[in-house]
Amino acid sequence: MRARSIILFAGLLGVLFSTAVTAESAAQPVAEIFGKKIFAADLTVPHEPAADPARAERARGEALRDQVWVAIFRDYARTHDVAPSEAEIVSHIESNRRMKAESDAEREPQRQALIAELASPGLSEQRRKQAQMHLDALDKVAEFERRRADELRDPNLRKMQEQAERRVAEQWVRRWKLDQALHREFGGRVIFQQAGWEPIDAYRKLLDRYEASKSFVVYDAKLREAVYGYFEHGFVYADEARARFYFEKPYWERTVAEMRAGGF
Repeated sequence: MRARSIILFAGLLGVLFSTAVTAESAAQPVAEIFGKKIFAADLTVPHEPAADPARAERARGEALRDQVWVAIFRDYARTHDVAPSEAEIVSHIESNRRMKAESDAEREPQRQALIAELASPGLSEQRRKQAQMHLDALDKVAEFERRRADELRDPNLRKMQEQAERRVAEQWVRRWKLDQALHREFGGRVIFQQAGWEPIDAYRKLLDRYEASKSFVVYDAKLREAVYGYFEHGFVYADEARARFYFEKPYWERTVAEMRAGGF
């Protein structure tokens, strides 16, 4: 009985010690960003896949990366002139409208060409299916544009559309000016992403600078890898000439011919 009691007591001590260690670990920050302590609990994300430890760990890493990058880019933007001017916002809006008008103008000739092609008796079945799918897609776009034009006759909806258009323009202009400032300071390679061309080497140098100055510190090695993990992707890089071309003048102020001549 005495031996059994000793074993039970030792087991209880082990559980208590383990709980204390876990609690102490949870009380320790995993990172600091501009003096703000980040704890593991701050990295929980909605619908975190708790049943899959690897995915959960990846989600936490991405959550920390987002916090670090947002804070650093915001601080860099604060010390550089990246706020969109009224002229730049208007220029961006006009450029988008011009591109849309050109796209709309091209759609009807394409439709007529497809209709004529589909009337040809010698058309292969495979090509007929492709042409019909293309025609159906153009018709859907045209129908959507007609409905949208009818809706925008309402002054309130038109105002909402213009406000949304302006918000989008502000975001795109600010993003491009931030990337331009980074590329001018750090140089390096540029990659193409869905949001446009990114000065990827400048991003890395910026993070290195802020980490060296202790503006952010990541105590967990795996989480630090996640913060820098973006740079490990197999990107396709633009050459230096194209990078300089892209950042020397707002792309939305260039003509289609200019962009093509610049390799875009």
